[in-house]
Amino acid sequence: MSVRSGAIALVLALCAVSVHSQVWGYVSQSFSLVRSDILEAANYELVANISNRDAGENYEERLYPANKWACTARTVPKTESSPTRSMFVDLFRYFAGDNSAKKEIDLTVPVNTFVQQRDNDVTYYETCLVLPAKLQADAPKPNNPSVFLDDKPEMVVLTRRVSGYFITDTAWEEEAISLKKVLKEKVPEADYQSYYRNGYDAPMRIFNRRNEVWFRKTGEAAQKTIDEYKKRQAEKVAAAPVVAEEEKKPVADEKKPVADEKKPVADEKKTTEKKTEEKKKVEEPKKTEEPKKDAAQNRE
Repeated sequence: MSVRSGAIALVLALCAVSVHSQVWGYVSQSFSLVRSDILEAANYELVANISNRDAGENYEERLYPANKWACTARTVPKTESSPTRSMFVDLFRYFAGDNSAKKEIDLTVPVNTFVQQRDNDVTYYETCLVLPAKLQADAPKPNNPSVFLDDKPEMVVLTRRVSGYFITDTAWEEEAISLKKVLKEKVPEADYQSYYRNGYDAPMRIFNRRNEVWFRKTGEAAQKTIDEYKKRQAEKVAAAPVVAEEEKKPVADEKKPVADEKKPVADEKKTTEKKTEEKKKVEEPKKTEEPKKDAAQNRE
């Protein structure tokens, strides 16, 4: 069995779907899972790229703009493993057509899971997928009540890319602890009590995988970065009408030569009329002289 057909079988088994109109949505999305590197990714602005191998520092600071995400959340006892696989299936079904519009939505990356330890020895998990840019303003509602759409505000995160097959809670927790050691002294203003797990690849991809743990930056520095971003966005919006008007100007200028081209025609008409008038003036004296000449001959 090929990797692609195996991927389809795996997805269909996980979703436990019967043969109905949505099956093709699941099959179509499963092909996307095999090539997750070509999927639309959550956009961000790179604020800083810190790389110091000698000091063991290598991380990025990014700003993620406000976006609408499709999410599902669960709270489980701390002793239990994370329910992220079944949570992803709920989101996968929404993207495959289990929504109010019965519309297949293109999958996106990363699969983002917020992890937070809470009181009473429980862990809160929230798994989300950002909606494609074309559906940010008008996304179909989920049919599954456990799936919801969330308008998340701007966020500044600290992260680094790591490879490896991160399919266990232990792998994610070890990376979170390792990154926290690198960041805590350099960036004290951040939420280190919770973190985000971000996977960019399907389970079927073995090599060159991309995984990221995010810590959310807090405090005045983070707020300043967000405020500056909002200011730049507002300036772009304000400048947009001006740019649109400037683009229209050349069209108006192009029409001018057409009007100018008509001028020679008018000038030629005036020149013709002037010559006609001059000709008339020359002919009129001749006509006056001829009657006088005839009268003189008659007298003789």
